[in-house]
Amino acid sequence: MKIKTLFALNVLAATLAACGGGDINLNPSNTVTNSNNTTNNNTGGGNGTTNPCATYTASGQQFQGVYASNNCTYSVNFVSDTRPLSVDLFIPELPDNGLHIFEDSLFVGRDVSEADANAGVRVPQNGEGPTLTIAAGAKLAFSSPEDYMMIARGSRIIAEGTAAKPIILSAVTDLRDNDATEADRGLWGGLLINGNGLTNKCTDAQRLSSGVNPHNCHITAEGRPSTYGGNNNSESSGSLRYVVVKHAGYEVVDGSELNGITFNAVGSGTIVEYVQTYTTQDDGFEMFGGAVNLKYVVGVNIGDDTYDFSEGWTGNIQFALSLATSGSNTCVEADNTGSGRADDLQPFTKGRISNLTCITSNVDRGLGDSPSAKGDSEGPLYREGVFFEMYNSIITSNAEGMASNECLEIVDSEGPQTIAAAKAGWSAASSNFIACTEALKQGVDPANSDFSFATWLNTGSNQNNVVVDGSVAGSLPVTILDGLATNPRAYLTAPAFADGNTTPITIPVFDVTRLEDDFTPNAVPALGSAGSSSFFSEVDFIGAVKAGDDWTLGWTVGLHD
Repeated sequence: MKIKTLFALNVLAATLAACGGGDINLNPSNTVTNSNNTTNNNTGGGNGTTNPCATYTASGQQFQGVYASNNCTYSVNFVSDTRPLSVDLFIPELPDNGLHIFEDSLFVGRDVSEADANAGVRVPQNGEGPTLTIAAGAKLAFSSPEDYMMIARGSRIIAEGTAAKPIILSAVTDLRDNDATEADRGLWGGLLINGNGLTNKCTDAQRLSSGVNPHNCHITAEGRPSTYGGNNNSESSGSLRYVVVKHAGYEVVDGSELNGITFNAVGSGTIVEYVQTYTTQDDGFEMFGGAVNLKYVVGVNIGDDTYDFSEGWTGNIQFALSLATSGSNTCVEADNTGSGRADDLQPFTKGRISNLTCITSNVDRGLGDSPSAKGDSEGPLYREGVFFEMYNSIITSNAEGMASNECLEIVDSEGPQTIAAAKAGWSAASSNFIACTEALKQGVDPANSDFSFATWLNTGSNQNNVVVDGSVAGSLPVTILDGLATNPRAYLTAPAFADGNTTPITIPVFDVTRLEDDFTPNAVPALGSAGSSSFFSEVDFIGAVKAGDDWTLGWTVGLHD
């Protein structure tokens, strides 16, 4: 049950102000309004200890969480969806493995809606709003599925943990009660970041400035209503490093959900590295427009799609692991637009992925220890006009014999653009290893009736793609991930590849440092040309993680337990 409390006013301060007593200095160390509806004259937390809870000052008054039993509790009057933070807040790591328990949502900054903007309210830009800073090792726990974290446009989150001290965002049921299993999805809402980046849900005219606002693009987010969109794809919404989001996701109605982490029109100035989503109700990482990049990311037991991007997202992903332990949907779902919208709206969605390891489970919709209502466990799905590039990646199944649903699929839906883009060179794929019983699938518009996915994978600039589907007797299962034959959670790239008949398989690595930074047609340079990518790291292996350099150790969940 949520505790509904009201902050008391500092009577002395109010009286002095009413009497015109000049400047009032409320010393934060002496006068603190706590979440228990009391005003203290010290920062003690009980038993003579110092209260280490997060604190902020607004309108001349300081507010602080209540400290008890090693935990800090923040009521709906400290912060909520109706009482967003308007000033900076620092959340420390607590001693003795203490938790920061929020009884409502944690909203950072004002959500300026279209109605607000039309009434003359300016949409904050590029850090003009408040900043939420979370210390390494801090653990934040939320009370119900409706509670979530929202970073408004122009605000920032700085959450920088370490491998030894990751930042954990989860539910009270998990962190305090220790009563959550891998099957428990959707115990709290998740993290949602709204930016001022581009989305193809807005027009060029809406991206122009008028009045006090630099743009007039205001899109309502999925899940709980908030607003995103603008004209700045380089904006920074902060940084996430060594952050784990557990047991998140909330479905308001079918097709409108909160995810593990949602990036709504978030710009490329935002840093996302060493981040995991674990056991989510909907997607693990979802990008609606914007240009945020992801590096060293993990999704385990995701209820829908591990990596989902659409609405004009133009970004890069490198070193990405997706592990289906039971029911799930796709490793990657990529669309230019959503269902019912033309597939050629601009800006076009174009995602570049290198060093993906996608492990499907062959579990169908509604089945398994952790059933998913979203679909069957599958590999990447490219559709609805998306442009994509995929390099140095592994797609396989942890089921017996590598039995699978479709492991790599390209579909013309909402029009012919998806495959037309592939034929024209907008999309590309090289140095990928696909090993599943249903390795490839295509859905072709009549305008592209001459297209063959299998042929395209090794035509033109597409090189060194290997597909093993069992059509050759004994070819499956392959040696692809170290230990996969005995461990369905194996994820390290095998030191050497071979098919089920022990025939060696060699896949040269594609040099992703040669990629151009811009997203122009045929942006894959000729072999031997000088490198220009400012995002991609040079690699000597395919897949997300290799033995001897396991960047998942020490901070992730569900891989090593």
